[in-house]
Amino acid sequence: MSIRKNKFFGLYLLIFISTITVAYSNLVTSSISNDTNNVMIGEFVKLDINVTAGKNVKINFPIISDTIGKIEILEISPVDTTYRDGKLNYKKRLVVTSYEAGKFDIPEFVITYNIDNDTNFRVSLTNSLSLSFSTFDIDTANTDIKDIKPPIQVPFTLEDLLPYLIAAISIALIYLFIVYMFGKTKVKIQETIPKYDPRIPADLEAIEQLNRLEKENLWQNGYYKIYHSRLTDILRVYIHRRYHLNALEMTSNELINELNNLESNIVAINSINEILTVADLAKFAKFEPSIVQNQDSMKNAYGFINLTKVVDIEFENSTEISKEL
Repeated sequence: MSIRKNKFFGLYLLIFISTITVAYSNLVTSSISNDTNNVMIGEFVKLDINVTAGKNVKINFPIISDTIGKIEILEISPVDTTYRDGKLNYKKRLVVTSYEAGKFDIPEFVITYNIDNDTNFRVSLTNSLSLSFSTFDIDTANTDIKDIKPPIQVPFTLEDLLPYLIAAISIALIYLFIVYMFGKTKVKIQETIPKYDPRIPADLEAIEQLNRLEKENLWQNGYYKIYHSRLTDILRVYIHRRYHLNALEMTSNELINELNNLESNIVAINSINEILTVADLAKFAKFEPSIVQNQDSMKNAYGFINLTKVVDIEFENSTEISKEL
């Protein structure tokens, strides 16, 4: 009898340790730290966003704009990944400064992540911190302040005018060059937006476009930005046709908000949200998605279309009747 109790106790202990181990491996911790504080205005401060997670956790860093209040973001580094003690450590560095004196707060950053094949996003928040920027203090009591001397009047000659003429001509040429290049670039961008045949159903057209994109092996050759731009353009055209939304002109947040009002399938919403999040990072934050993220974006794109496509009920019923006959 005691031997049986010992066996059951060992089994319970093994299950308990396994549960604790899995929970620990899924734990995600996030923090932000600065290398210095209380600096002069215009001086650089390095901010490190650190995230620690298990190998089965996919991390999504937030999209960071050029400013945080009065703080100017000068540089955003790619994510640096290291492996230690069975966990992955991710670090993204920001170089910031401020051109105004004062104490400025940097709020918490929101880190989203998925565990294994779970499509639901989870959230981990970093800490917040404050940066202080100061300026020089002028002691007016001990400083001999004098009036500014007026400018000396000198005769104005053609030689003095020549540099201004050259500068004006140079600016005009630069302006014409920019207008010319901007016009060419605009045409190229418009040409990259996928065209579609209105006679073909939206889901079949989108699937065909995805098949072609997948065969081009863009991300496999380092063209991450082009791959995710093309992928999201195909989905935006599909959404435009499926939901009658001006999807090509919407931001990612605007598009998700509209889809939440029109589509009840939560899995589909989570799929398109994950695709747009990775694409925005690749396009605007110089983020290099992992192999899994690139593959998941394509897989989620197929899944989103199959979950939201319009089913021709009349056609399906006629097909079933013909099979019965």
